[in-house]
Formats: sequence, structure tokens, C-alpha cells
Amino acid sequence: MKTILQFALAALLFGCNPSSGSREAYYVSKISQEKDGKTLHLRDQNNNEFTTVISIPNGNYIEVNEGDTISIEIESIIETYPPILISKDIKVLE
Repeated sequence: MKTILQFALAALLFGCNPSSGSREAYYVSKISQEKDGKTLHLRDQNNNEFTTVISIPNGNYIEVNEGDTISIEIESIIETYPPILISKDIKVLE
């Protein structure tokens, strides 16, 4: 029974998170200025929270404002709370 519950919990958790290599849309709820870039605080269509860092050294800097909707091509995910999305490409959606 314990194994079944663990499997169900893992399926629920991974079902809510994007996968690496995917392109997902996010709402920018807050922007924090950092030393050499910005941290974007994001929400997906299910109101799950994420962050991503944009900077010129990372090669993914874009001009973005709070309230924008962005599309992120995800390279990898760091499983923290909230999860950190490492991006290959970011675009502001119209």
C-alpha cells in the first residue's frame, strides 16, 4: 500500500511540472533585480509557481515586464520550491 501511495504522489507531482526539452507559457508575476540579471517569478496555467533567471552571461536575457506572458524552451529543471527553470530560449508572447 505504501508503494502505491508513493507512486500516486510522484505521478501527481510530476504531472504538474513541465519536462525538460518542452516549451511552456508562463505569466510573469514578479521580477527581482539581481547583480547581473533578473529573477522572473512565474505562474503556469494551473497557477503553479516557478522561477527562472535571465542574464546576458546566461545568453537568455530579454526585455520583460511584470504581467507579460512568456514562452520558455526548458533546458532543465532544478527541483526546489518553487522549481527553477533553466531556459534555452525565452520569448515574450503578444
